[in-house]
Amino acid sequence: MRRQRYIIALLLSVLCSSSVPLFLEYFTPYVDAWTVNGYRYVVVFLIIFPIIIVFSRAGKYTQRMWKVALIPALFNFLQQITWAWAPYFIEPGMIGFLVKSTVVWSIAGSFLIFVDERFLLQDKRFWMGLMLSLTGFFGLSYFGEGLSLGGTFFGVMLVLVSSLFMASYGLAVKRYFNETSALVSFSIIAFYTALGLVALMFVLGEPQAFLRIPLKINLIIAVSAFVGINVAHVLFYISLKHLGVMVSYSVSLFSAFFTALLSYLIFNERLSLLQWLSGSFIIAGGVIIIAARNRKQNHKQTEILRGVEINEWNTIKKTGEVK
Repeated sequence: MRRQRYIIALLLSVLCSSSVPLFLEYFTPYVDAWTVNGYRYVVVFLIIFPIIIVFSRAGKYTQRMWKVALIPALFNFLQQITWAWAPYFIEPGMIGFLVKSTVVWSIAGSFLIFVDERFLLQDKRFWMGLMLSLTGFFGLSYFGEGLSLGGTFFGVMLVLVSSLFMASYGLAVKRYFNETSALVSFSIIAFYTALGLVALMFVLGEPQAFLRIPLKINLIIAVSAFVGINVAHVLFYISLKHLGVMVSYSVSLFSAFFTALLSYLIFNERLSLLQWLSGSFIIAGGVIIIAARNRKQNHKQTEILRGVEINEWNTIKKTGEVK
């Protein structure tokens, strides 16, 4: 029964994540990206601030946490900027597929930061998955109508750069908050990100826009922040903890198809057959990379356990004692 709850949490997380590009696209006629980001993170701030007060009184934070959180918060800050501007230059369906390059960036970053991750370079399946994904990125961009227009090409680059920052954010969280509660680390990082994006709204955006745009749009912006940032992150953290990395990331890759389908139904965005095929290459490549990584790690853990068992057996033979 509990496993079913965690699976439901993962599926809800995928649906929430799928909705984000659609929300951002919906806001483009009303406000600029600086303002959207600022408004959304005002909502995030209002939600996490009481949590920060409670956790502070309970002594769950340390000075080191607040210091090291600046690194993942910076990557998250940059990612949110590029992510919010992308819908002004490219449609949600393509965003949904292109953003899955996060998997490739994450693996590449792991090679640089974590020495124990470099074993994957010797796996042929990793290279096959990487080539599939790269082929998909090229095909999805090349076969897009109007790619010759600077706006669309710039949109593709925005999504790819956003994916790079997203992967860097995840790697930084793994490095500095691997043993910390997800809600504790998320509250600190979201706090810093909110301060930065709200400040940018006042400098570059239109903070008084909420007086101009309809109340309905203001409410939808608030809902998008709650669903796409708070709920999506928390549910995904739950699935990571209880279902594992392999299952969680593999299933999350398929959110691209939900985004493309919903974009067709809502905005009448039509991807060509070759774009659908290219998008499928991206997803397939990501699944192969994750599967190769997971299998290699399981193999290493099995070898370690065998080594421990052999050492214990040799000890028993020498001493005659059973631990």
